[in-house]
Order: sequence, then structure tokens, then C-alpha cells
Amino acid sequence: MAAVINPTEPARWSAQRVQALAPDAASQTAGRKLAVPGPWTGSGARGEAGLVWGDCRGSGAKPYQVTVELPADQGQPAYACTCPSRKFPCKHALGLLLLWSAGTVQEVGADAVPPRVDEWLTSRRERAERGEARKAAQTERAAAADDLAGDSTAVDKANQAAARRAAQRIERIDAGLDDLELWLRDQLRSGLTGLRAGGYRPIDDLARRLVDAQAPGVAGRVKGLTVCLSTAEDWPERTLTELSLLHLLIQGWRHRDALPAPLAATVRRRVGLSMTAGEIAAAGEHVDDRWLVLGSRDLATDKLGERRIWLQALGSGRPAMLLAFAPPGQGFALALPAGAVLDAELAFAPDAAPLRAVVVRQRELSADPGMAAVPQGGTLDDAAAAFAAALAADPWTTAVPVVVDSAVPLVGDRPERWQIADVKGGGRVPLLAQADGVDPNRADLVRHGLLASGGGHPAPLFGLYRNGGLTPITVWSDGQAASL
Repeated sequence: MAAVINPTEPARWSAQRVQALAPDAASQTAGRKLAVPGPWTGSGARGEAGLVWGDCRGSGAKPYQVTVELPADQGQPAYACTCPSRKFPCKHALGLLLLWSAGTVQEVGADAVPPRVDEWLTSRRERAERGEARKAAQTERAAAADDLAGDSTAVDKANQAAARRAAQRIERIDAGLDDLELWLRDQLRSGLTGLRAGGYRPIDDLARRLVDAQAPGVAGRVKGLTVCLSTAEDWPERTLTELSLLHLLIQGWRHRDALPAPLAATVRRRVGLSMTAGEIAAAGEHVDDRWLVLGSRDLATDKLGERRIWLQALGSGRPAMLLAFAPPGQGFALALPAGAVLDAELAFAPDAAPLRAVVVRQRELSADPGMAAVPQGGTLDDAAAAFAAALAADPWTTAVPVVVDSAVPLVGDRPERWQIADVKGGGRVPLLAQADGVDPNRADLVRHGLLASGGGHPAPLFGLYRNGGLTPITVWSDGQAASL
């Protein structure tokens, strides 16, 4: 081939790992429908080049031409498709990769690679070279500018500008929280019934003002009041609790300089001043281990999609959570399937209850089903104790990742009456499939998927333990992880 960018042959991916690339659940479903030989012609693969390609019959006269380059390391694949979809990867790329994962795509020789694939690779290589040249030129120009202005002067100016921006944001947050405190007093003065009767619009307006004040964390909690107010039975208690936590967060922010450093960092994060990956790597605790991928969840927001991936250290059992963000319709840069094992060094954010982590150094990702690991777990009593400990350290905690060793779903006569039973410890908690704003149809799939995957037998279950129950995410059946 004229242009081979990836000379190391990647291991064949599992279907679950391919599905983790999808930008949303609809793309996963559409990709599975295309993972059959019928619509495909001219498909092929070159393992040593990390290439998979094929033509997929669509609604138009011409088939869609699909090409995927798989990374030799654990990075993201590169995609090309002639379809008009704005999702990335599109359903055709997912369907092609699922075919390849199942061994349906035939390996071919170098002389059988279509010219269009060769041209695409050459174009990608040229773009990459131009990009590197631009970066080098920018670096040279920056170095020259520093030489002319004097390194110390340039650094001082940059630091002063950053300090001004930080001070301006603090002022906006202070003003936004002052506005929120006044609003809280008004609600208590007029009564919670008036708040509920007012509908969602006043709450949404307040949340938007807090976003404008650059306090997105507080804005998210304010928007969560709509869930409390819509609860049928205990809405006054839940609403008052949330209002109290908002008041506590305001006081924590105002007295943050007097708080212990980990708690002050937690307050800043809850307000919306999150640390960057670089800051976490520089200031956080580093832990080197082999990490079992417990599961993941994708959350949709107004501007960015958020992916949360939970890990467990195989050596110590310590939990960790990785975050990734992507624009709507785009794939996430982080795709780790449940059951895989990541050999890496992580750095933990220095919070009161450290959970969020960033990958500092990654050595290997093993997704071989034959080498599957089972997570370390406990009972529901252990899960409740873990939640209590996290809540004591961080009063704004809403859920903690837990593994229940021997869990069984108990079917209820209504969706809200399903339960998780702990065979080992003897406890039961409600099964909360619709937590975090999960679509009701998706929630039904979670409940029945849990029942089908475990076959009604006790099995290790990973999920999020909350004040009202447990949200299942992954179940292990015969040693294999099944995402729900």
C-alpha cells in the first residue's frame, strides 16, 4: 500500500467495545441492524494496516462508502463515510465494525485494497503532516515573541490576565449565589406549595441566570428541584432537603478559605469550578494498578454530552470515575467496554471523597473475554455504609458506585415496585432504573435486561447506590460483563 499509517495489527475488538464508540443509544441500535452481511458489498480488512472498509446499500442509488482505521494503541479510530449523517461515528461505521468484530469481514491482501481507501489514507497522512508543520511554526513564532519581549515579561502578563479572569468569575459567582440566597428566602417565606404551583419556568429562569453567573454546578442542582417537586408522595421533604443543600453550598462557598483543603476543593467543584486534567495530574494522588472497567453511562446536556466510566482497582478494590465530553452527535474520545482491564496510572482529584480520576499513563487495555475479571463486591449493607461515608465527607453526594456480590432482581407489579435483593446479606432496596433522567423506555430495557442477563440467579451487580435505592449498570453472568 502507498499509505500505511498504522503498521501494527490491532487485536479484534469485541462487539461491546465497538458499541462503546456510539454517540448515543439510537446509533447503537441502528448499527446493530446493519451488522448483517445483506446490505454490504466489497467489504474487506487489512489487520496489519488496521483497516476495515465496505460499501453499504442505503436509500439512495449509490451505496455508502465506509472506511475505518483502527488505532495500534488504545486511541480512537478514524472514520470516513459518504452518508450525510452528522453523527460520528455514523451507523454505517458501527455496523461495519460489528461485522468485523464477528469475523464476518474477510482479510485480504495489500493488492485488494480499493483505491479510494488508499487515497483516503494518503489524504489523512498529508493533513497530519500539515498540522504538525503548523504546530511547529506556531511554536517557533511563540519562542521568537518571547525572545523579543523577554520571558519574564510575557509570563507576568499572562499570569496577570489569568488572575483578572479568575477574579471576574469569582465576582460573577458571588453575585449569582447572592441572587440564589434571596430566592431561597422568598420560597421559605411564601411556602413550598407556591413553589410547586409556579411550575418549572421560574426554576429554569433561575438556573439560566446561574449559568450566566458561571456557576453551572449550582444551576444543575437548581434544575433538579423540578424532579423533587414532581414526586407524588414525599415532595415537600425532598424539596426542603434540596433547598437546605443549596443553602449549605452557598455557605460553604463563602467560607471556603476556612475549610480543609479537600472540602474546599469539593465546594468549588460543586459550584462549577472543576479542575482540569492537568491540574488533577499535578495535584492529585497517583495510583498505579490494573483497573477493571465496571461500566459506563452517557448523559445528555444542552451543549455537551458527558460519559462517565467507573473503574475498580484489582489490587485494592478502590473505585474511580473517568469523565469524557463530546458535542451532540459526536463520539466520545474515551471508549472502555465493561469487563475490560486497563493497566494504567491514575491521578485522583483532591476532593473530600476522591472519585474522579484522569489517566496519567496507560500501558495496556485488555478486552479479551477469555481473560475476564469479576469485580470485588459486598452486601447492600456495605453499599449503604459506603454511601453514608461519602455523604459525611461530601454532603452533596447523590450516588456512589458499588458492587453487590449476589444480587437478584425482584419483579414488581409496577415498574416502581421492582427491587434488588441481596442473597448474601439478606437486604432489599428499590430498583431505580429511571435515575439520572433515563428515558422510561430505556428504563424498561434496564429492568428486563437485568432479569434476562442473570437468568434470575444471584450474580455480581455494579450500580449506583442512592438514597432511594440502586441504579443497575452492569451485571456479570458466568464471568462475563453485560451492560444494561
